[in-house]
Amino acid sequence: MILCPNCGANPRFDIASQKMLCPYCGTYSEPTDDVYAGKDGADTQTVTGDYAGQPDMMQVKIYTCAQCGAELMSTDTDATAFCSYCGTHQVLQERLDVKKRPDHIIPFKITKDQCKTIYKKKLSKMIFAPRALKDPQYIDEFRGIYMPYWFYNFRQSGRMILDGKKEHRKGDYRIIDHFDLGVDVDNSYAGLSHDSSSSFEDKISESLAPYNTNDTLPFRTAYLSGFYADIPDTESGTYKHEAELIAAEETFDEVTSIPAFRSYDLGDITDEQKVRKTHTKLDSVTNAMFPVWFLSYRKNDRVAYAAINGQTGKLTADIPIDGRKYLLCTAIVTIILWILLEVFNISSLRGILMTVMAVAFAGWLVFAMIIDRLRAEKKNREWEKRQAERAAKKIVSNEEKETGKKSKKKNKDDLPKDKASMLGLGGIILIYIIIVAVCGFMIWLEYGAVMLAVPLVMAVYCNTIIGSVHEKRGIISNWALAVAMEFSIVIWLINPYKDPLYYAGCLLMTACVIWCYFDVLYFYNQLMTRPLPQFNKHGGDDRA
Repeated sequence: MILCPNCGANPRFDIASQKMLCPYCGTYSEPTDDVYAGKDGADTQTVTGDYAGQPDMMQVKIYTCAQCGAELMSTDTDATAFCSYCGTHQVLQERLDVKKRPDHIIPFKITKDQCKTIYKKKLSKMIFAPRALKDPQYIDEFRGIYMPYWFYNFRQSGRMILDGKKEHRKGDYRIIDHFDLGVDVDNSYAGLSHDSSSSFEDKISESLAPYNTNDTLPFRTAYLSGFYADIPDTESGTYKHEAELIAAEETFDEVTSIPAFRSYDLGDITDEQKVRKTHTKLDSVTNAMFPVWFLSYRKNDRVAYAAINGQTGKLTADIPIDGRKYLLCTAIVTIILWILLEVFNISSLRGILMTVMAVAFAGWLVFAMIIDRLRAEKKNREWEKRQAERAAKKIVSNEEKETGKKSKKKNKDDLPKDKASMLGLGGIILIYIIIVAVCGFMIWLEYGAVMLAVPLVMAVYCNTIIGSVHEKRGIISNWALAVAMEFSIVIWLINPYKDPLYYAGCLLMTACVIWCYFDVLYFYNQLMTRPLPQFNKHGGDDRA
């Protein structure tokens, strides 16, 4: 651990002053190894044993959660009382280990008080958030963690040739002229980063980006004092192509924006062609630590995360919805709408029936969107889990090589990360407008068969998406809503003179919509939380 050069106590990195501060004697000092060099017993980071004399190694204390297997490292001797990844409140197991020193680090710029203020401001707008999330004692559990990142540096040098086309007609002939559009490329990209921890979800790291790499400093162990650091366990090649494509697309977009090139049709160019045409080559890979304020919320067997960029203050948070608050708000809104529609006679009974059906269509589309997002999230988490398993197998493979054992050949994981297949909010609105327009047209024609087919098609569509996430919940409410809508359409087409039938249709529709929305709430909370993590950590991984 780092010791104070004045009194020998354990100082902490003070974010406000960006210096080391001793909590006992109040001495400030620079967080560099040079400050402690020459001080008797001040720098105890010298490693011994097999790694003695290797300046790129450092001795750290590893804290391991017995429940989920997550590992954090620190240079301090303080034991940690809870796990940030699964929310377990217990003293974690600890051991001394030797790890490779990172090359760079971005120190914390956002203090814990600032972090809590940012989070409270976010929660103030979330009226349906569980009360536990707003508990000051819970918010105080934000922990400063340095997350490991790969630093990719790329070089582009060479002649970039694009196939440009121009088309014109001459008489009855269509003539296409081809041109070789050339430009000399001489670029370098430094610091394209991606997290290198399988414990840290890619979605979270992408949401916290970007970091300002101009603040990057040479790594010093003093910066870790008072904080924890996640352990890098993902190979640099895992995200090399993603970083490579970012550099290639940046250059490609810049070149194709040249005014002289805009008049040419360049056709469709694949990602691989962009990389090849821009001569994008990996120059070097280094590693760095980026600051993150991390908080976990656990309820039963689910956990939600909140993370704040320790440099910029950017927040990403999983905020589930409290079912009781949602039920109360839904009841109030429903009562108000019924009063407005009935007491003030805003619409006829048939109009009320169609209004409820319109709400049902909107609910169905939102229902499908959320379930599809959940499907994509599940697939992405499975992808990241496979990456963690590959990292663990790599460690075992290295150990087998050292002992002379033959390792098994790894299967190449060529499945990319998945994206939600829904069209997003704009697509949903468009689909809804089309459905309403078609239904309105068919109602005008009073073409009952087509009208009755619409709920059936929607029910089958939603049922298919529910089946894709292997969930049983939502199937019954989905079909109940379809039956209620079919009944309401029949009432609308027959146009009986008995008002109770209209009220029955409206009540059935209202009940089914609320039921369906509660299943939406269930799936939303599934999306905003995740199963308790189970990390397959083996320890002893000295790769950065």
